[in-house]
Amino acid sequence: MKKATILVFVGMLVLALFSSCGTKQEDKVVARVGDRVITVEDLEKEWKTASKIIIKGVPELQRKKELVDKMIGDQVVIMEAYKEGIDNEVESDTNFAKQKERLLTNVLYQKEIADKAKVTESEMKREYQKMQEEVHAWHILMETEQQADSIYKMLKEGADFAQLARERSIDPSAKDNAGDLGFFSWGKMISEFQEVAFKLKEGEISRPVETNYGWHIIKLIERREVEQPPYEEAKRLIQSKLAQTKREKRVKEYFQYLRKKVGFKINEEALDILMSKKEEIPPDSLGLRRTGDFLDLSHFTPEEKEMTFYSYNQGEATVEEFAQQFNEIPQPYRPRLSDGEKIKEIAFQSLVRDLILDVAREKNLEKSDEFKKEWNSIKEKEMANRMRGEVILKGVGISDDETKSYYDRHKDRFTIQPQVQVREILVKTKEEAEDILKQLNKGADFANLASEKTIRTYAKNTGGDLGNFTRARYPELFDAAMEIKKGSLAGPVKIEDRQFGEAYAVIKLESKTEGKLQPLEEVRDRVISMARREKDNTIYNNWVENAKARYKIESYDEVIESTVTEEVETPAEKG
Repeated sequence: MKKATILVFVGMLVLALFSSCGTKQEDKVVARVGDRVITVEDLEKEWKTASKIIIKGVPELQRKKELVDKMIGDQVVIMEAYKEGIDNEVESDTNFAKQKERLLTNVLYQKEIADKAKVTESEMKREYQKMQEEVHAWHILMETEQQADSIYKMLKEGADFAQLARERSIDPSAKDNAGDLGFFSWGKMISEFQEVAFKLKEGEISRPVETNYGWHIIKLIERREVEQPPYEEAKRLIQSKLAQTKREKRVKEYFQYLRKKVGFKINEEALDILMSKKEEIPPDSLGLRRTGDFLDLSHFTPEEKEMTFYSYNQGEATVEEFAQQFNEIPQPYRPRLSDGEKIKEIAFQSLVRDLILDVAREKNLEKSDEFKKEWNSIKEKEMANRMRGEVILKGVGISDDETKSYYDRHKDRFTIQPQVQVREILVKTKEEAEDILKQLNKGADFANLASEKTIRTYAKNTGGDLGNFTRARYPELFDAAMEIKKGSLAGPVKIEDRQFGEAYAVIKLESKTEGKLQPLEEVRDRVISMARREKDNTIYNNWVENAKARYKIESYDEVIESTVTEEVETPAEKG
């Protein structure tokens, strides 16, 4: 029962739409393109994506300079797109305009949730202190509060906790472990659960506590101190977890505000009917699985389907409409039909997107600086994409000759690499390997020796069989295998392995597959796609370079260098 987002469906509607923003950087200029500027903030925003692609041996400064050059090219394309009138085309595109709704949601989320859920230094230090110990607890999980109250009463009257957990808990693992959760530290469990667990005394049993899993009765077994990394090392992770928790809490508070604002009401009679259908749905759709329930509309009468399920000041939904919405929710996120409060939450959350948009419009967020800046960025990226496809690359295609030429120049990309299948016995010393080779040459069974001797543990159960592999996976083994015939032995083969360090292998070749160039006709579609991509990039890059000549462009290396986080080698250091 590890920590999970409390409002998963809320997350699908809102949290997934929001990309958290860091602290705004000083608007230093890294480049000028005509009357446009590229700031440090712009560069860092692009770098967040670019830096995820690891390029070995290329210094950060060089990569950032190349990124700035690309951003300069992007600005040139955008300015040329304005000249082509593509801005008007984008603005009048109703499909593209839907992105405004997503952006409005993001801006409102930033103002009402993220900005009001900031984490302070004192909060992080308090959280760090809580992490200095861990607790060992058991729990019994029940579906409803009434069931949990009944179990709690039985425990108070002397019932055995472990026995009740095995017999009554709906936690699937309880039958085997009697609800024993082992030791866990602060931050590992859902907040509602850990808040109670860490306050208990050893041997104490809690009253029922609700989480999105159900109702828990918790018994604290023992506490112990646990060593933590220094605060400064743990700080970043603590901040991330606390921020998530505070955002979740703020989301719940804000949704409560929205419920009151729109007068949201559930028809309790309709809810009772909905919940009563649980017994009528086939057990294989329900049972006590944690994956959620299903509403089979064939079990409802026409009158029941037409009943109002919920209403608010802008409309209502029938039982049938809600059932359809409910069944469309991904199964892991559906509540149990016995959980009335969760069903009410789901019903309200089906309105959230439209309600948030209404609030954003009431607040005139489309006129805010945050919205205008981000919308302009989104619009101009779309303009650049259309400029590339509709103007710069208009009419570009790939001929048969170009396809053949690309294939001939890149045959290595269409060659199936040679493979070998070997059995291996890997040991730490050369002497051990030599001894194993002697045993094998005297007739010892390779698979049995591998199961007994190899230090590559995942190969013990396969008798040392490593399966088919190319040189890229095990280069030393591959090279040795290519020198011998099927069924032959080789070794000791010295290898350098990240896991085992220096080690020695004895191998037996099971099979060998030579490399093969795939005929053009077999890979034509892939060749055309790759050739077209190469041609497009060449035409586009040449077009951009020519267009740059029409603008005054300046870039400032010292400002770019000030953003570099790794050490930069100076000319003096090189000498």
